[in-house]
Parts: sequence; structure tokens; C-alpha cells
Amino acid sequence: MENSGGGLVLVIIGLGGWFAFGDPPSTVAGWWWPETSAPWETVDAFFYPDRNNLYLVQEQDGLKSLQACREWASAAAYANNDPTMSRSDYECGLGKSEPYGTMKVYRNTVR
Repeated sequence: MENSGGGLVLVIIGLGGWFAFGDPPSTVAGWWWPETSAPWETVDAFFYPDRNNLYLVQEQDGLKSLQACREWASAAAYANNDPTMSRSDYECGLGKSEPYGTMKVYRNTVR
């Protein structure tokens, strides 16, 4: 019985569909770097001076790593006279943001 290569064709079609309709870089980043940024991703930082009022926010886009986001948030807290972040909060958006109405949706959001 000869192997006609039908399985290979299905794999190629499946991969083509993933590249056409999916987001392979984000998927791979989620597999290998679920709680941190992948080497090719940037990180967006969000600092909330008042953790009870999330409408007040300071943003910094395009940071190189999760550590850079944490350092930026720490500096923002210090500049707002809250170095221990007892009144403030922050979060780091990993990867490219996708707009969803007025919100930004990231691959993952971590502290």
C-alpha cells in the first residue's frame, strides 16, 4: 500500500489555517511564556495612583520586558508618594493589544 501523502496535506492545510486565521506568535508565547513576555513581545504598563478609582491611570507603552514594566510602576508609585503601593496599583499587559470597544485586550495581564 502506497502512502499518498494525504496526512501531510492535512497538516499543511491545518497550519495554513492557523497562520491565516489565528495568531501563531501569541499562541506560542502563551505556551512557552504564560506569565512573562516572550522575547519578541513588548509590555504595556498601567499605573493606578488610587486603586479604588481605576479611571485615573498613567500608561507607558512598548516596554522591553515584564521587569521593565515593574520598574516603571515602582518609579511611578515613588513619584506619587506611595513607594510601598499601599494606595496604588499597577498591571502589565503582555503582547500586542487588541481593541475591544474602549478597552485593550492583551494575551495576558500580570503584576
